[in-house]
Amino acid sequence: MRKGSNRRTVKRRREVFLKKICITLALAGIVLTGSIVGGSRLVSAHDNAAKESVEYKYYKSIEVSRGDSLWSIAKEYMSQNYDSIYDYIDELKQMNHLDSDDIHAGQYLTVSYYEANFQ
Repeated sequence: MRKGSNRRTVKRRREVFLKKICITLALAGIVLTGSIVGGSRLVSAHDNAAKESVEYKYYKSIEVSRGDSLWSIAKEYMSQNYDSIYDYIDELKQMNHLDSDDIHAGQYLTVSYYEANFQ
């Protein structure tokens, strides 16, 4: 074998190796760019925050006024988080250890309510 042909073979192998590295880097760049752009379209924490409003459940004590009933209190404090006003009244009765629907002026009751703001 001649020295010139050996040098050409080494040079050719080096060129092929460098082309493979360039192609690999280019493909990696394309895949990385595609995953960043495509991934941001598939999952975005900011999009979900705008669509879903979070409500927090709170409790407070109220004084029963003359003429109040569990029904009127439920109408004032109940939110969309309950299936019916009856469910809310049942919760009021359980929270306040009430055996009946009877409440009296001056009595204190714990009521639940929902708000979007975290306090």
